[in-house]
Amino acid sequence: MTTKNLKLAGISITAALAVASCAESSGDLIGLENALPDYTNVKVLNKVNIAEVGAAAYDVNYMYNAGKLNSVSTSNNSVSYSVEYTGTQISRIVKTDMQGAQPQIITSVLSYSGNVLSQITGTITDAGTVSGTFRSDLIYIGAKPTQIKTTIYLPGSTVEAGKLTSDLEYTGNNLSKWIYTAEVSAGPVIVSPIQFTANFSNYDVNMNPYRTLPLSYTIATANFDIDGAGPTGFSSNNYQTVTIQTGGASQSENMTHIYDAAGYPTKTQSASAIWNFEYQNL
Repeated sequence: MTTKNLKLAGISITAALAVASCAESSGDLIGLENALPDYTNVKVLNKVNIAEVGAAAYDVNYMYNAGKLNSVSTSNNSVSYSVEYTGTQISRIVKTDMQGAQPQIITSVLSYSGNVLSQITGTITDAGTVSGTFRSDLIYIGAKPTQIKTTIYLPGSTVEAGKLTSDLEYTGNNLSKWIYTAEVSAGPVIVSPIQFTANFSNYDVNMNPYRTLPLSYTIATANFDIDGAGPTGFSSNNYQTVTIQTGGASQSENMTHIYDAAGYPTKTQSASAIWNFEYQNL
């Protein structure tokens, strides 16, 4: 259900970010078409309680105003997002990450071509100092994003520090494969690219909780939010098997889901974590 599953293969999003930080830069990417879900008489995700094996449980809270997602926060105060709009389009997202020794603030500005998100630019600030800039480019097939590529630049220059790329494949309306690659172009040490492949299968026919969120927000958190769902939020339904491949290793994990009367998952469980979902009507 979330990027927690990547830890099965010894890889996490934070590991990928650490690679980028070798070049004194990191990046966030925001994306996809402008369309908000039709919130009229629709149930949307309000809270997720995440209990990982060997770690303290915490909540991820999604807050809405006037029918729009406007902020996300965690009960352990690790990460928060503010979401701004121009009309119905998400125009700016500010992420504050408190997990390091000093806060990191990533400001992303979304640009559209008509109703389609075409590019994202932004800055990364560490402890009050700009440490890098980034540009995210998107490729679509139909309405589905098939590649999200973020190019990270050293501060105040056009010198590339690295790239973070998600290549995405679908079967019908569900994500079937996610290939993630983190590359470093500049820095004090040469680091080989980090890459993993996640294969998702055995989908149910019920609503994916994260699909109720704005698609632009889902891409905003797809590569980097360890408290979120990664690109699995692009799927209409819920996968029940995930296989992670990295290097020569391959590991699988199965998920079980419990649903409410309307078919929305209220609990998802794997061998490594339990997720409890709450919803609200807008």
